[in-house]
Amino acid sequence: MRSRKGIAVAAIVGFVAFLMPIAISLRLAWKQGIEDQKREGMRYASEVLRRCNETSFQFERAIRLLNNDHFAHCSPQEIDLMRQIDVGSSYIQMVGRISGNTLECTSLGTTKPMDMGKPTLMTVTGTAERINVSLGPNQLDRLDLVDQHGVAVLVDSSLVVDIPKEGDDVELAVFVPSTPNRERLGAVGSNFRPKWFEPAAKGAVTSYIDGDSVVSQARSGPYDYAAISVIPSRYAYHYVRQFALIFIPVGLSCGLLLGWAVLYISRARSSIPALVRAAARNQEFSVEYQPIVEMATRRLVGAEALVRWKRGGTWISPANFIPLAEESGVITQITDSVIRMVARDLPKLLEADTGFRVSINLSPADLAASATEEKLKELLRRSGAEPRNLVVEATESGFLQGSDTRAVIAGIRRQGIHVAIDDFGTGYSSLACLQTLEIDVMKIDKAFVETIGTDGPTSQVVQHIIEIGHSMNMMMAAEGVETEAQAGYLHSRGVQFGQGWLFGRPMSVDALRRKLDEQNADAMAAQLTA
Repeated sequence: MRSRKGIAVAAIVGFVAFLMPIAISLRLAWKQGIEDQKREGMRYASEVLRRCNETSFQFERAIRLLNNDHFAHCSPQEIDLMRQIDVGSSYIQMVGRISGNTLECTSLGTTKPMDMGKPTLMTVTGTAERINVSLGPNQLDRLDLVDQHGVAVLVDSSLVVDIPKEGDDVELAVFVPSTPNRERLGAVGSNFRPKWFEPAAKGAVTSYIDGDSVVSQARSGPYDYAAISVIPSRYAYHYVRQFALIFIPVGLSCGLLLGWAVLYISRARSSIPALVRAAARNQEFSVEYQPIVEMATRRLVGAEALVRWKRGGTWISPANFIPLAEESGVITQITDSVIRMVARDLPKLLEADTGFRVSINLSPADLAASATEEKLKELLRRSGAEPRNLVVEATESGFLQGSDTRAVIAGIRRQGIHVAIDDFGTGYSSLACLQTLEIDVMKIDKAFVETIGTDGPTSQVVQHIIEIGHSMNMMMAAEGVETEAQAGYLHSRGVQFGQGWLFGRPMSVDALRRKLDEQNADAMAAQLTA
C-alpha cells in the first residue's frame, strides 16, 4: 500500500514538476506578449500623433508664409503662393483665405466667396475646425476645414489614421482633448469606450489594459491633439505560443522539439523573404524595359528597367512582392539581380545607340548602403557603359533616410550618374527633397498626368509641379503618358521626356533593341532622302 502511495505521490510531484516550468513559462510569455502589445500600441499612437503634428506644422507654415507675403489678399500672386504651399505639403489638400465664416479664395483657383458655416469646434490654441465640409460637387470626400489668423486649409483627417496595422480590428482615433466631448477628428473603428478619451498629460505617451483591450494614448505637447490605439489583448496569445516554445523545453521529448523545429523551418522556408532569396538564387527574376522618349522628337533615348518575377507558371505583380521585400530587408538582393541583368543587356543597347540611358530603381535600403556605389561601378565595368548611360531612381521616402543616404547619393553623382526622384508629388516632403538634395531629374507621377484635360480638383497640380521643376533647372520626365493630348500638354510646357503606353509598353531587351534598330534605319533613310 505504501508503495502504491509512494508511486502516487511521486507521480503527482513529477507531474507538478513537469507542469510548473510550463505554467511559469506561459505566465512569463503572457506578460511579455502584453508588454509587446503595449509597445506596439504606443508605436501606433505615436505615428498617428506624428502625422497630426506634421499637419499642424504645415498649417503654421502656411499661415506664416501667407501673412508675411505682402501680397494683396486673394491676388493672383497670393493664390499662386497658396498653390506652391499646397503642392509642397503632404497632408494639406487646399490653402485659402477666410474671413469669419466666409472662405474668400483658395489654391484651387476659386475666388467666389463661400459661406462655410460656424465652426464645429474651437481648440485652446484658437484654431477653428469644421468637420466634414464640401467645397463643391467635384470633391469626392468630405474633408475638414481648419482656420486660424485668416488662413484656412483643407485636410483629410482619415490620412493620419491610415497606417499599417497588424490586424483589421486594431482601432485608431484622433481627438481634441480641450473639447468637452473629446471631439474626434478621425477614427478607424467604432467600438471605443468614453473613458479611453480621458486625456493624458501634454507630451505624454501611456498604455494600459482595460478588460480585453490594450489601450495606448499619445498626446501632443505643442498642439491640441491626442491619438489613441486599441489592440485586442488576444493578440498577446501569439507571443504566448512563441515564448512557450522557447521557455518550456523541460519535460518535452526530443521528438516534440524536433517536430517543432521542422515546423519552424518549413514555415520559414515558405515565407516571402525566403521565397525572394530563393528566387534571386534560382534566377527567377527578369527585367523588362519601358521606353523613354524625347518629347520634342519622339526619339527613343532611354528605358526604365522594371523587375518581373515568374514563380512556376504565375507572374507575381511587383506591387505584391516589392513592399514585402523592402519590409523584410531582402530588397537589396532583388536590386543586385536587376543590376546584373542590366549589365548583361546594356551592351546590346549601346551597340545601337551609344547615348542610350537605362534607369534603375533603388530602394531606401539601397540608398543607405555604401556598397551600392561599388555595385554601380561594377555594372559600368562589366557592361562597358559610361556613367552617362545610367540613371538611378528612388522615391521621396528613399531620399529622406539620413546622412548615410546623402553620402551615397553624392557618391553616385560624383561618378557622373544622374539621380532622379520618382513619383514626385505623392510623398510627404517633396519640396524638402528638392531643396536639400542634389537631384538631376524630376519624374512626374502618373496620377497627376492622368488629370490633364479633366475637371478634377487636382487637375492643376501638374502645372505647378512643372513650374517647380523649371524654377530649379531640373530635367523632367512624365510617367504614364497614354494620350496625344497629354503628350502635347507636357511638351508645350517644357517637359523634356516621357514614358507610358503611348510610347511603348514594357518589353524584353531584344524587342527594345529592334525598336532602336528601326529608329536608326528610319534616321538613315531620312538622311538619304534629304
